[in-house]
Amino acid sequence: NKQQILDSFNGYSRELYAPPSTKPVLLLPGYDGGAEWGGAGADPENGILYVNANNMAWTLQVVENKVASDKNSTAGEVLYTVNCAVCHRTDKAGNPQSNYPSLLGLSERITKQQAQTIIANGKGMMPGFTLLKETEISSIVSYLFNEKETDKKEVETAQNDEKMNVPYRHAGYTKFLDSQGLPAIAPPWGTLSAIDLNDGSYLWQVPLGITEIYGKIESTGTENYGGPIITKNGLLFIAATKDGYFRAFDRKTGKLLWEMKLPAASFATPSTYEVNGKQYIVLACGGEKLNTPKGNQIIALALPD
Repeated sequence: NKQQILDSFNGYSRELYAPPSTKPVLLLPGYDGGAEWGGAGADPENGILYVNANNMAWTLQVVENKVASDKNSTAGEVLYTVNCAVCHRTDKAGNPQSNYPSLLGLSERITKQQAQTIIANGKGMMPGFTLLKETEISSIVSYLFNEKETDKKEVETAQNDEKMNVPYRHAGYTKFLDSQGLPAIAPPWGTLSAIDLNDGSYLWQVPLGITEIYGKIESTGTENYGGPIITKNGLLFIAATKDGYFRAFDRKTGKLLWEMKLPAASFATPSTYEVNGKQYIVLACGGEKLNTPKGNQIIALALPD
């Protein structure tokens, strides 16, 4: 709905370098953009950089931290609000469109021990909370499992902790999306570029990835994580995209030469190596990020003998 998008857009602060505020601040590129941690491919002989990037708008907002100062709050609720709500929201509903799952009904999906292990050690894109004590993790799990907490000492400790009682906290990682869950800005939403480092000019730029919009496949570019590799004979290989393809481009022109649907999306830079005179390219296909299907495969590709 165009009007709905405009209403949201007009409610955002859009000043350059706007500080965090209780009014949402529009970020473009957002938290995950433009170029990513996957790095770039480089041609050192000619000074050319090949880099993929995201064009995704997010919002930045802070809210009053009321839970920590509420004397009726449990230790688990306070600890959850400080450590977990930024991703999974204060209502535990998560933000699936930004890849943060709902924790509602968690007791029906996993055991308390599994929950404690995930909080302590992390899982997938979630880091482990190594600074939390076992008693603090237990309090969070009790809160998630809707169990009554009776340890008054833990409640008092949590409420008196300075880092728990900051006046404002981050409201969460929210993308600027339309009602269909698509980026609420014009594509391309992901790009692949060749940049001449000798003068800073773009030699070429193409959309990276495809999106199904109302049943039609469009070359919109997609969110992408994981860099490219280049070969001396003029090819650029990259996976990285939400659509789950592995692609080869002509690195001189940006023309798509070949693509292959992977068993699961590969959000990592490919590796290439040689064995007995034969070149291989290897990809880790794990999926899961960006709500893509999970995978657990490493595949190797080579030209026929």
